[in-house]
Amino acid sequence: MTMKGFFKMIEISDSIDGGAVIVHPKGKIDTLTAKTFEAHLKKHIDEGIGPLLVDLAEVDYVSSFGLRSMLVVAKLLAPSGRKYVLFGLSPQVHEVLRVSGFLRIIPVVASRAEALALAEAAAGSS
Repeated sequence: MTMKGFFKMIEISDSIDGGAVIVHPKGKIDTLTAKTFEAHLKKHIDEGIGPLLVDLAEVDYVSSFGLRSMLVVAKLLAPSGRKYVLFGLSPQVHEVLRVSGFLRIIPVVASRAEALALAEAAAGSS
């Protein structure tokens, strides 16, 4: 019996918009993929370029390991004052963040336009 295709890995791509780095994960952020997701975001933190926005539109599941990765990134970005915004969450992922209290820790908005506006407002106030 082959396990090929049983474990779906996460796919991550990036784009730049208005000086903000937008990360586009696709798949699940769970026990098997959270470290990859976290390492990818840490790479952008180390580069120190603009706000970090994460488009979760194609993420259908976030486990406690995924939440931990998101929190680690928030804590690493906090001292620099760089904006970190999540957007495009499915109802299921939004509910996980709400129940876990993450909506009070990390800014979450519905759309890319709102995320960019929030990042721009933060840049303008600093």
